[in-house]
Amino acid sequence: MNKQDILKRQLAINETATVTDLENKFQELYGFECSQTNVRNLRKRIAYKLQEMYFGGLSVADKSRLSEIADSDPLANLQTGKTKARKIVKGTRFQRDWKGKTYEVIVHEDGQYEYDGVKYRSLSAIADKITGSHWNGKKFFGVK
Repeated sequence: MNKQDILKRQLAINETATVTDLENKFQELYGFECSQTNVRNLRKRIAYKLQEMYFGGLSVADKSRLSEIADSDPLANLQTGKTKARKIVKGTRFQRDWKGKTYEVIVHEDGQYEYDGVKYRSLSAIADKITGSHWNGKKFFGVK
């Protein structure tokens, strides 16, 4: 049996495997648990890794050439994933309606936030206080 036949057999097994079997195979191939994903995506990622193992991935020269092409293409580099954090100006007021009640937070010059007469070090602490569960404070108050 040659490489292609073995790979075809592995790919056929992949297409009929249960979710649990796919998650186990993913961990076996990648060395870590898969994050929450749909079955179709999981099957594709496993198939890619199997093909890479049997036929090899990109060569170092190909990877280098692709990086050069991307570096010189302005459309390939629109988002770097890193954005500068905006400084929130003192006196700024954030409002959020939550379960029929409006909540307001005021930013102080020392970088703390005031809610209901009490100062907090973060918007997340205030969001936790309001909701009773953990929230990202910037998301809760719509700060971008």
